[in-house]
Amino acid sequence: PVDVERFHPNKQREDFYITVSRLVPHKRVDIIVQAFSKLNLPLVVVGDGPELPRLQKMATSNIRFLGYKSDERVVELLGKARGFICAAEEDFGIAIVEAQAAGCPVIAYGRGGALETVVEGRTGLLFSEQANGSLIERVEKFERTRSNFQVKEIICNAQRFNKSRFMNEFKKFVESKT
Repeated sequence: PVDVERFHPNKQREDFYITVSRLVPHKRVDIIVQAFSKLNLPLVVVGDGPELPRLQKMATSNIRFLGYKSDERVVELLGKARGFICAAEEDFGIAIVEAQAAGCPVIAYGRGGALETVVEGRTGLLFSEQANGSLIERVEKFERTRSNFQVKEIICNAQRFNKSRFMNEFKKFVESKT
């Protein structure tokens, strides 16, 4: 389950994309940094980890590294961001759902949990290869079509993963097996 109730959209989206992640190799934040260095679009990276020095070296001036931030600050940033970026193949991807709960469209690698949590063309866009070229293509498409993404629809999609629904369905599943 995801604590979707603590997220909320800001009235006005600001001019930056965001990724929130532990900075470790398998999260593939390097792909995001490479793509946004080429796109020259503003990117905020929230998170800390052993990859930070390497990522900072490859980043251009349009990319800001904020390090670890409190849950409250992450809620605020997701509510303001133009879009959330994820290049990792996640089993589920809680951050992807949290971004949607904040009304933030998602651009994610189209494998694993993102296939079940992102509705292509409605709550976000999926890219097909874990490569910066594939991500660049989807960000460029998002830039052309971002007015098509409706905050209410994005939030509604995130509600599918709320705690009460999870608990009810889990309870029904357990009861069906006893």
